Amino acid sequence: MFPENYTQGTEAQFNQSQVAADVPENSEADFNIEVELDNLKDLILDGSHIPLTELAIVDENLLLEQILHIQENLPIELATAFEIVNLRQEIIADAQEYAYSVVKSAEEKAHQIVQESAIVRQAELDGGKIRLKIEQECEQLRQNAIAQCEAIQMGADDYADHVLEDLESRLQEMLGIIQNGRQQLE
Repeated sequence: MFPENYTQGTEAQFNQSQVAADVPENSEADFNIEVELDNLKDLILDGSHIPLTELAIVDENLLLEQILHIQENLPIELATAFEIVNLRQEIIADAQEYAYSVVKSAEEKAHQIVQESAIVRQAELDGGKIRLKIEQECEQLRQNAIAQCEAIQMGADDYADHVLEDLESRLQEMLGIIQNGRQQLE
């Protein structure tokens, strides 16, 4: 009913080889909290049960050794867990940074396209203004040319009228001379 190494009224004694077998000296990389908690549970369940109670007698030193082993390695496990969480955070941060750079690049490209289209629109506006100015200048030149043609036409008409008037006046003089000469002949 009691373990072989249990002596009544004294501290439980234990065999060092039994501790080494029950609490393996794992390296930090081999430590697994679940396995160690299972070992702790096994130490409690393997203890001698006191009849008619739910109490069990367990080897205090083995139990303390297992708890100490867990306490020593748990911070390492927690540090590893934190490192994994931090690595996860770093990966998420890197992904967010990459996403941000992609978005920023897309925004810059969109801005560049907008600028280029703005330049095209400005060129179209400037071209329209230049075309309108040229059309206005052409219309002005046409009107000037028409005015000059009309002025030249008027000048030519005046000159022709003057020449014809002079010719008419000479012809009338000659006709007067002819009529006088005919009257004298009659």
